[in-house]
Amino acid sequence: MGTAYDLANGWLGLDWGSVPTWVGAFSFFVAVLSFLRSQGEKKREHASKVGAWITKTSGDGADKYYVTVSNAGTAPAYEIKVKDSRAADTLVEIPELPGNTSVRQEVKKNSASWHPLQSAAPISVRPSASGILTATIMVEQATVVLELRDALGREWKIDKDRKIDRVKSERYKIFQVAIGSKADDSSTGDQGKSDKT
Repeated sequence: MGTAYDLANGWLGLDWGSVPTWVGAFSFFVAVLSFLRSQGEKKREHASKVGAWITKTSGDGADKYYVTVSNAGTAPAYEIKVKDSRAADTLVEIPELPGNTSVRQEVKKNSASWHPLQSAAPISVRPSASGILTATIMVEQATVVLELRDALGREWKIDKDRKIDRVKSERYKIFQVAIGSKADDSSTGDQGKSDKT
């Protein structure tokens, strides 16, 4: 059986190096991960500066709902779609929103005022002497999902909880399908030629 020195320098026939070498390798690995994460955050930075919310005004016997879209960044945002997070209906479309601006539009659906979906929320109240009383109230949940294209052409989706995800462009998918179909056509053409000879 070998000594501790033999195990460290030749276990399984490999030279395992020294502690400083391992610390350096680990530090390099952590630095690469940190760099990749910062690049992902930098890409999301523009999308994180665009937000949308719904406000409600009451008057004249009817409620009106408005969508406000704000771009707090310096670069413009394009092809903005604000959708109802529950019904997935498109509420507002804005072709371009310059940096440091906000837009407010009334939400209408088929020329009528739009209303968010309501959901029932049971609540329990415990009066001191008579036991538990349960009631159901109707709650409006006017939350939105935001889709946009940033100044560099990247498409983003921001959900109702402000989680930002990159969306693959339909243009890219169509391009991918077109390239794939050309490759399939050329491969079948070659087979046809080889069968005839």
